[in-house]
Amino acid sequence: MNIFQYYFYYLLSFFQFGKQQVPIVKPHIVVIISDDMGWNDVGFHGSNEIPTPNIDALAYNSVILNRHYVMPTCTPSRAAFLTGRHPIRMGLQGIPMNVAEPRGVPLREKLLPEYLQKLGYVTRLVGKWHLGYYTEQHTPTRRGFDSFAGYYGGVIRYFNHVVTKNKHTGIDFHKDNPHRIEPYQNGQYFTDFISDEAEDIIRRHDKQRPLYLQLAHLAGHSTEGIESLEVRNITEVNQNLAYIGDINRRKYAGVIAALDDSVGRIVKALKDTKMLENTVILFMSDNGSPTTIAPYTNHGSNYPFRGMKGSIFEGGIRVPSFVFHPLIKDRTRVSDEYIHITDWLPTFVKLAGGDPSTITDIDGMDQWTTITGQQKSKRDSMLINIDEVYGPESAIMGRYKLVRDVHKYYDYYGQDYNMYSPSYDLRNIMLSMAGQALKKLNVTDFTLPNEDRILELRKKATVTCVHKVFYPKCINKRTCLFDIISDPCETTDIAGERPDIKVALSKFVDSYRSVLINQTNTYIDPAGYPEHFNGYWMPWMSHEYIPPRNRNKTAIWNDNVFCEGYPMDDPRNCL
Repeated sequence: MNIFQYYFYYLLSFFQFGKQQVPIVKPHIVVIISDDMGWNDVGFHGSNEIPTPNIDALAYNSVILNRHYVMPTCTPSRAAFLTGRHPIRMGLQGIPMNVAEPRGVPLREKLLPEYLQKLGYVTRLVGKWHLGYYTEQHTPTRRGFDSFAGYYGGVIRYFNHVVTKNKHTGIDFHKDNPHRIEPYQNGQYFTDFISDEAEDIIRRHDKQRPLYLQLAHLAGHSTEGIESLEVRNITEVNQNLAYIGDINRRKYAGVIAALDDSVGRIVKALKDTKMLENTVILFMSDNGSPTTIAPYTNHGSNYPFRGMKGSIFEGGIRVPSFVFHPLIKDRTRVSDEYIHITDWLPTFVKLAGGDPSTITDIDGMDQWTTITGQQKSKRDSMLINIDEVYGPESAIMGRYKLVRDVHKYYDYYGQDYNMYSPSYDLRNIMLSMAGQALKKLNVTDFTLPNEDRILELRKKATVTCVHKVFYPKCINKRTCLFDIISDPCETTDIAGERPDIKVALSKFVDSYRSVLINQTNTYIDPAGYPEHFNGYWMPWMSHEYIPPRNRNKTAIWNDNVFCEGYPMDDPRNCL
């Protein structure tokens, strides 16, 4: 780094983090994504049931994002996160991708790690991809990641890492680099594998270069196995969490406890390598919990919110999230500003020294000054979802939220606070791996919040609802309007009282139809079955599949081979 670059980043630090005695260079960025975790499944939102001391310790030293919105399901959320664009622009809204499905984020889309690589970052992905792998060009290490260790699809089993589709079972576990796509298997509990892999990356990293590390956990997704909730040690879970009477909820708590351990290990590794002093950590879930009735039920809880995974109500799209950096001046607080998952691409590009204003045709906004508390959110509105196949549509403008064409997942799912849970253990938070690492952090003016401040933050981050209804309205394809500031649990439809807002939000949703590409869900290709690849799910095509804009048009391959009859049960009809 020359002297001009040094002073540039020194001055940049005054604007980004507030006045500090230690100048900074490009920060390391670590993103931790939990899978299908509910709002009520972490301690810092007010629940005593599932102990999450490491997550809580980090959250209380961060900016807790109490209005962080994502997409209703996993593929759309991950696509929005890595492109900064709403998934309707890519046809990726709706049902997530299957294994052996020739579908993925189009190769024309530029992903976050590609931007960061050009800004000098080493980019690593550990865990879940779920954005397409049918050609090698769609796999993570061909989309901007320097290395990938994890699974291509949406879910695997925790120990043997297999997934079954159409009675075809194979291992979805890989260790790739830009030059080689390699199957891998070790039989380790997957949450522990992620922790081991991430620790190794952190400890081996060349500290002279900024690191982007994305940890996309399997936890707390349930699987297709006989034991859909696979815990690391059932004896330990039954001993430590015996107060949770529902065995399935107890197992889910065990899955989350292992995730919490992983967060502690990552924070400790960053501290041990002296990287934590200049690391931004984002924690979030990809969507709400599927609770007890959806496919892949995991017995999580979105309490007190209405809805669940796959829903456009708050329980499906408003998730636990926070951002840590020790140099944020106004750090230990709860932010009620709107943040959308598409906002992270321009925010991270700006932090990395890039200019997000040069990135055209994205939906995200640089929100770093919002996170640091220097200004209000740049957002006063956001599109939540348009699903042209199944119907649910939603958007937010100011304090109002429009919901229409609802036909499922409209109730209140997941349990509330467990009366048998032990009291909230502040000492456990202080003594956690993350708590101890933060205690020893050597940064000027960095102080831990005391117990009174922690309880104050927890109270502010806890959502309570005045009205609790058992038979909610806004079902059977009605159009409803909610004031989500005064009524976050969406109990009272005020569309009749504010027809002007209802019309304005309806026009806002409809304005996006001109950019919507119809959902690209397509056939399961037998050529991608694992028996063709020694028992592994692997890339199997050489050409990008270009889906039609609607189901009545002809599907096209990029080598100009045409295929009639979209969607097709047997792709051999195309050859």
